[in-house]
Amino acid sequence: MRKCKIPKINLAVQLIFIFAIILQWGDSLSYDCKASLYGMSLILKEILLWVLPFIVIGCLYSCIISQKGKALRFVITLLILVSISNFVSVMMAYFAGVLGLGHFGMTVNAPLLASNAIPLKPLWGMIHFTPLLKNEWALAVGLGFGLIFSIWHSPPAEAFADKMNKMISFFLEKIFIPVLPLFAGGFIVKMKHDGVLGQVIGSYMPIILLIFVASILYLVLLYGLAAKFNLRLWCRYIKNSLTAGLTGFSTMSSLASLPVTLTVAEKNTQNPKMARAIIPATVNIHMIGDSIAIPIFAMSILLSFGLSLPTFEQYLVFAVFFVLYKFAVAAVPGGSIIVILPVLQSYFGFSGPMAGEMSALITTLYILFDPLVTFVNVLGNSAFVILMARFFSEPELTAQKIN
Repeated sequence: MRKCKIPKINLAVQLIFIFAIILQWGDSLSYDCKASLYGMSLILKEILLWVLPFIVIGCLYSCIISQKGKALRFVITLLILVSISNFVSVMMAYFAGVLGLGHFGMTVNAPLLASNAIPLKPLWGMIHFTPLLKNEWALAVGLGFGLIFSIWHSPPAEAFADKMNKMISFFLEKIFIPVLPLFAGGFIVKMKHDGVLGQVIGSYMPIILLIFVASILYLVLLYGLAAKFNLRLWCRYIKNSLTAGLTGFSTMSSLASLPVTLTVAEKNTQNPKMARAIIPATVNIHMIGDSIAIPIFAMSILLSFGLSLPTFEQYLVFAVFFVLYKFAVAAVPGGSIIVILPVLQSYFGFSGPMAGEMSALITTLYILFDPLVTFVNVLGNSAFVILMARFFSEPELTAQKIN
């Protein structure tokens, strides 16, 4: 008798469903039920923060050691240029956020506790797991051992990297990602109970528009630089790359769109060898969409909870750690925001009594708008490979050679 397979429901669809259910019927739940859900979310958050240092070490170590077959100079140069590109896009997000949120009327009102609401507390009190290793040390350990064993090739070290990568993927894909809707759901229940959920939702439509406009303007500039502002070549690059971008939008995965992105890169650069070296190496570490969307979402969330924006100096520190942590991102749905949460909590102001709600909100927003973020990531990689091909080999990229 043939088994009937139950199709998997997209994570974004699950979150939309949870959002809709809580928004419509959340008030009908008993206080104890809501307190239990909120308590579960807090426990899941503590588990995630306890495990995150090991995820950072494993992903960063595997990312660097996987480049073993390539010239060390090429790998180091590529990683530096990826870091510069990610840093520039993070800083661009800061200026876009400050201008959009502060000067063009895209203000986000601070949610107010409903006058008749009793603040929701977890049913069994606060539970705290102390991490065995600080995230900053995890970053240093993963980076250090990755660089050591990428230079000194060791089969046991490479086998260990592969094993760690599989263990991390298993934890995220089979354990944490399936309960992610519950993780977000408990915090959404609290915001609904406290009477602030509707206020928050109503504030975010202009923010999505801001992220979209900032991303498109930045992508257009990147393609202009890649084409040396030759209008015909500029338009041709964008036209060629849209196929890959739309594939990323529909699959919500830069990795799933890799074959199309690779084909587009070969067409745009007229240098298949360079395209095949750069695209697979950067698909999970060079993410312009993440670098723009996450900071703007984070700034708007700070304002929506009545907090002030980080100063420029504070944002610079955040930007540096953001760029470093991008090398530790796991290639699973929501992997970017899961790894970046500690950076937001330590350097962006996601702290205090509402830290859990802020973390859950940015996780939910990120996953809900993952198609747009992935679209920008893929288009950004397609532009980046043209610039890198020029940097490494200066091929003759003329309009006449582009098909």
